[in-house]
Amino acid sequence: MPEVLVTGAGGHVGYNLVALLRERGYAVRAGLRDPAADPVRAERLRALGAELVPCELLKPETLRAACAGVEGVFQVAAVYQTYAKDPEREIIRPTVEGARNVLDAAREAGVRKIVFTSSIAAVGSAAPPEKPLTEDDWNDAAPSPYFQAKVRSEREAWAYAKAHGLKLVSINPGAIIGPGFWRHTPSTLSFELLIRRKLPAIFPTGFTLVDVRDVAMAHLLAYENVRASGRYLAVDRFCTMRELLEACKTVCPELRPPKRVIPASLLPAVAALDCLGHALAGMPRQVTMAMIRELGGKYQRASGARLREELGWSPMPFETSLRDTLDWIKKRVRGTLKRNAAFAVTSQGSSPCLRASVVGKGNG
Repeated sequence: MPEVLVTGAGGHVGYNLVALLRERGYAVRAGLRDPAADPVRAERLRALGAELVPCELLKPETLRAACAGVEGVFQVAAVYQTYAKDPEREIIRPTVEGARNVLDAAREAGVRKIVFTSSIAAVGSAAPPEKPLTEDDWNDAAPSPYFQAKVRSEREAWAYAKAHGLKLVSINPGAIIGPGFWRHTPSTLSFELLIRRKLPAIFPTGFTLVDVRDVAMAHLLAYENVRASGRYLAVDRFCTMRELLEACKTVCPELRPPKRVIPASLLPAVAALDCLGHALAGMPRQVTMAMIRELGGKYQRASGARLREELGWSPMPFETSLRDTLDWIKKRVRGTLKRNAAFAVTSQGSSPCLRASVVGKGNG
């Protein structure tokens, strides 16, 4: 089988894609920013049989070395965060310039085909039921830095591919759930908050979800099918936030989702409280004003018909994906509580107050 490069191999999509490619017999170079600095992820990727290579998006020399001699490149690496003190430097530039650097290295290496991981964020933020988002849509007016980065990086990738005659296909996943991650993304954090009973209310929004393993399969189909071209939306089930939480309770009855929906008029106050929690307690930013303008009161319906009809993509049952997501996070939560409890007993004794205090710490 041919040798391929997967950039961002330590992330949610990257790891699952490496696992699928190895299962199918591909020789895989797994790109990490610095394999020596990330020994845990490096060991997991080595366990899959992948060759680890340095792959720093803003260091073109690492990309040229990683691309040399491979037949295909899966450009997965990007910044997936919705808040930064300096969005241009921390989110937009690494995503946009980094993608351009990967394409440049692939062109120099004579790579046969590139599969580019984009996002539904580059397609749109809202659509009515009768006219869901399709591959023809672009989210050019996006207010969120993350959404802006996805639009700009994909548009520049297409312009670059056209100018240099590269064979490029893009996959635009919806909100990605599923197992196989070791650090939360904005798409998975809410599930842990639900499990810990720390989700206070329901955000008024809706989005189209997809399992990470189905996203990996979409990448493989796009790579292997010689007729694959253009953009493909990898989206499965649309849910409002309320519907998603109810579906979680169906597959995991012990969960206690909140019942209150935040009124749209109060969303700015929620953003202010989110900012305060970040400043005073170091809580991760989740609800910024940019994200409220992007998704608050909006419903991100989208169609995956093109991927299904042209490439034969068939996602797994939604309930299976939800159950696997929740089970994966629960195992991580139990592991965190066990480690924290052992630390508390060793260093502080085993008082009831200390034992209670470890519950809810960290993000798993």
